[in-house]
Amino acid sequence: MCAREIGYVPDQNARELKLGKRTSRKSSPPSISCILGRTRQLEDDPFFAQMSRAIEQQALELGYAVRHSYSLFDIETDTLLDQIESSHTDGAIILGRFSNDSMSFLEKHYKNLVYVGRNVISASCDQVICDGYEATQIAMMHLIANGHKRIGYIGETLNEVRYEAYCDILRKYGLECSDQWVSNCPQNGPGGYQGAEELLAKASPLPTAVFCATDIAAIAALRRFTEAKIKVPEQLSIISMDNIELSGYVSPMLTTVGMPIVEMGNWAVQLLIDRLNKRHELPAKVLLPNKLIVRESVANRN
Repeated sequence: MCAREIGYVPDQNARELKLGKRTSRKSSPPSISCILGRTRQLEDDPFFAQMSRAIEQQALELGYAVRHSYSLFDIETDTLLDQIESSHTDGAIILGRFSNDSMSFLEKHYKNLVYVGRNVISASCDQVICDGYEATQIAMMHLIANGHKRIGYIGETLNEVRYEAYCDILRKYGLECSDQWVSNCPQNGPGGYQGAEELLAKASPLPTAVFCATDIAAIAALRRFTEAKIKVPEQLSIISMDNIELSGYVSPMLTTVGMPIVEMGNWAVQLLIDRLNKRHELPAKVLLPNKLIVRESVANRN
């Protein structure tokens, strides 16, 4: 009987056996990649950092390993391209929105993709969405129900459904939409601090409430307003969205629209594994609900 007939492959295990080195190593589990779409590193975005941990845990429980994680901001580097080519992962989960150019790159290197985030994207891949437009509507309605009429915005404004929802709600209820109450800034900690700084400099009078596009931006804005001796929520209310772990530990505790971060990660893993096992062919969309979490950062002005 020849080696070909018995399926012999001269790999590392075989070399060890030949050298008399017994090995108990098991074959590597199937693997997936976790790719950051909106940020360079997880430390900058607690929302996706928490989701990434959920993805790793769920993948492990289902027999998969998360072998390679990187940011789409770094795809031009030769070292990363070499790592992607050699990683041989079975599929990828993309955290957060990305450009059309990035989609071309992803489709070139991965046959199976799942996108997870707060905005539906125009791509033919599986998607797990917790709607940022709806979450913003919920937050704005809570402010209006509590008597707020001058409402500011801290976050990105270009191609951002949260800003669209902010403007739509103001128009719907006949409330003023003033540029002096809008800070166009990154939706991270430094951006939130910068956004609060901008409002303090240009808004006269200050709004009675501010919607921040993310919890981490809200927490940073809260710090800047506190430094400026603005009492939250007595003088200025703050609301945001995500319900990251830290939002319940700041003072005042943050009122926010919670997103099921762990479930979003779990669904992304399940969709990708279903795709790998050919359990569905058409692009699937899983829409998960938002929930208002009322804490301490919004005052009632009725």
